[in-house]
Amino acid sequence: MKTLKKHFISGIIFIVPISLSIWILFKIFIFLENILGNFFKKFFVNIYTPGIGLISLILVILFVGFLANNFLGKKFLGLIELLFENIPFLNKIFSFIKNIVKKITEEKKNIFKGVVKVRLPNDSYTIGFITDEGKDSKEICVFVPTVPNISTGIIFMIPKEKIEKIDISVEDALKIVISMGIFKS
Repeated sequence: MKTLKKHFISGIIFIVPISLSIWILFKIFIFLENILGNFFKKFFVNIYTPGIGLISLILVILFVGFLANNFLGKKFLGLIELLFENIPFLNKIFSFIKNIVKKITEEKKNIFKGVVKVRLPNDSYTIGFITDEGKDSKEICVFVPTVPNISTGIIFMIPKEKIEKIDISVEDALKIVISMGIFKS
């Protein structure tokens, strides 16, 4: 019975990461396929084949990228951006998303600049990530993510003298948070 249990656990350890990876990849494919695929399903029923939506999306992205990298294309895309920036309410959403995309795609900077301990009221600590260390500011902006979904969390403004940096990489700290502490270094 012990060997049967051992084999079962070994099988789970092998199968779960592979099957979850395939499932997540499949869900991403379906999401991206449906962006333009639904258009093809509705208006070009005879030529629709699964995958055509994803291929079309990639071609549209490449075309817009081509426009963004030449003089006339920049002018045209600038007019579209200007339109979005001048429509009430939509301009707030557009500016917010554009700023996030710019921050994420900047090659020179990392989103998180370091890892810190954030003291909780009961004298325990949680992991936080430095997002901004303003040179003139007396406070540091620290993001404390929720577990295991690090796309949400709380922002704290903590005085510099109360910051306790942790000597681990941002990647290792993210592994700890995402794994809910299982991969503690």
